[in-house]
Amino acid sequence: MAKAPKADLGTMAITKAAAANTAPFAAEAPVMPAPVAGPAKSLTIRLEGDLYAALRDYCYQRERATGSRVTHQEVMVSALKGLLAQAGGS
Repeated sequence: MAKAPKADLGTMAITKAAAANTAPFAAEAPVMPAPVAGPAKSLTIRLEGDLYAALRDYCYQRERATGSRVTHQEVMVSALKGLLAQAGGS
């Protein structure tokens, strides 16, 4: 079986003058397609002990204040939505 010839990197080289006249990333960024509504996606994350303990404490305090169960997932989804809204992402 014959091996395919390796690409010649010399064909990719450009002169310093040509490189100086290029503006990397000057083109307008492509428009991201709108997200397609579909089934929910699962996300698993690993939290450090201190962060997990803080999340548990927060959920417990919210449960005591509201009288209804608050899950870790509900808290994290709410926080993520707030962060994305603040960043202008959604």
